[in-house]
Amino acid sequence: MANNQQFIQIQRVTKGILALSIGLFGLLVASGNMLDFNSNWQFVQHVLAMDSMEPWFSSSVMKARSITDSTIQHAFYIAIICGEMTFGLLCTLGGGWILISAGKAKTNLLLRGKSLFTLGCLVAILVWYTGFAVIGGEYFAMWANTWNGQMKAYAFVGFILLSLMYISQPERSAE
Repeated sequence: MANNQQFIQIQRVTKGILALSIGLFGLLVASGNMLDFNSNWQFVQHVLAMDSMEPWFSSSVMKARSITDSTIQHAFYIAIICGEMTFGLLCTLGGGWILISAGKAKTNLLLRGKSLFTLGCLVAILVWYTGFAVIGGEYFAMWANTWNGQMKAYAFVGFILLSLMYISQPERSAE
């Protein structure tokens, strides 16, 4: 039977591993986009240009929002990759500090880890919710584009928010 301190350590280990896993996701997405730049470049380019809209979509008012300048499109894509990398690094560092805190019972390490993880989650929300769901989805009408990534963005944000709620909670005693 685990004592109270062991139960708290198990919670910290679980939270640290979860934070590291989420950080690894961000790092893999960003590195995939850097190593194979074209992998998602086509997606970003077509959403911004609004040149692959569903046949039933004919709003000239919304299509006037399109961005066809390649330099601006590249700037958007590079900003996305930088956001993904920042998210991955912050969550990975946060997860590492949370794991270290499990073995040392030092609250300052735990708070540092949770703070870094929280900042990383904020960046992820800015990338996938603000960037993909709000700007891509609504401003550029991605919902009417054959290149529609809204459901994946919502799935990422949902998992990140659930993890953030769990990791942010204070560790509970077994009693």
